[in-house]
Amino acid sequence: MSIFDEFDRIIKRWQKFFEDLESQIDEEFQRLSQYKYQGRGKPRFYYYGFEITIGPDGKPVVREFGNVRSRKEGSGIEVVDEIEPLTDVVEDDGKIKVVAEIPGVEKEDIKVRLSEDNKTLIISASGKDRKYYKEIPLPGEVVPEKTKASYRNGVLVVELEKKDKGKRGFEIKVE
Repeated sequence: MSIFDEFDRIIKRWQKFFEDLESQIDEEFQRLSQYKYQGRGKPRFYYYGFEITIGPDGKPVVREFGNVRSRKEGSGIEVVDEIEPLTDVVEDDGKIKVVAEIPGVEKEDIKVRLSEDNKTLIISASGKDRKYYKEIPLPGEVVPEKTKASYRNGVLVVELEKKDKGKRGFEIKVE
């Protein structure tokens, strides 16, 4: 099977998915349009996308993002309040760089933290009109004290230093 056959198979699967999604969204819009939003907040919006890249093994990798998800029991879709942002994780020379697209929030609205085991980066943001949330598994353990984050033009960049596997424990300087 060539890579083009694999792409063709993925595209056909996604076409079917989008056809089903479109009818489910139409049904959801019909249901939501019957509600009166008098003082109960704004109606929800739908934000969905996907990215196709080639993995290290040469096979296509499809990643979804947005706030539209398939229900766990497989019956339809659900729309959640938090958007799952599109993210990229790049590993290079003992460093990990995570880039997340989170437009529409202020720098002060963003919270970035590491899990207790320092192997998962957790991004959350809550602005006036948008909420974002994503847990990103990191390709290795990192040093929390050497982590830096910056936010410009709707793009959050988090730079992390990987823990050196060769070193065990903490080196103490001898005076």
